[in-house]
Amino acid sequence: MVTMAAKRPIVTMNHGSVAVGGRPTRTALTLPYPRLTCRGRMAVAGVSALLIGALSVGLATAAQATRSGSASPGRYLSKVTVLPGQSLWSLAEAYDPDADTRQVIQQIEQLNSMTGDQVQAGAVLWVPRG
Repeated sequence: MVTMAAKRPIVTMNHGSVAVGGRPTRTALTLPYPRLTCRGRMAVAGVSALLIGALSVGLATAAQATRSGSASPGRYLSKVTVLPGQSLWSLAEAYDPDADTRQVIQQIEQLNSMTGDQVQAGAVLWVPRG
């Protein structure tokens, strides 16, 4: 007497095992191997490069905003033309009288990328206002 279990085929769970000949066997549970064409590899590389570039620009912008925002909170800048006889000291005292004059001079030098403390008449400088 033959039972129902004997008539069913035996299903094995084979997850990528290798059959004779070195080729993987294909069963109902294995998925085909993903393959990228040359165009697909170029698209993946291009999208990756765009994402890395956008991330770099975003981080650089955030770092620049953080750096410039913390240098002098609550301060405003004025564009000033140096008159004959004016020095950095007189400009610092005139435009921010409540602050330490030496610190204001350092800020003026940093804002204008100056290497020394000499100014010429007619020069246009950015000066912090207090």
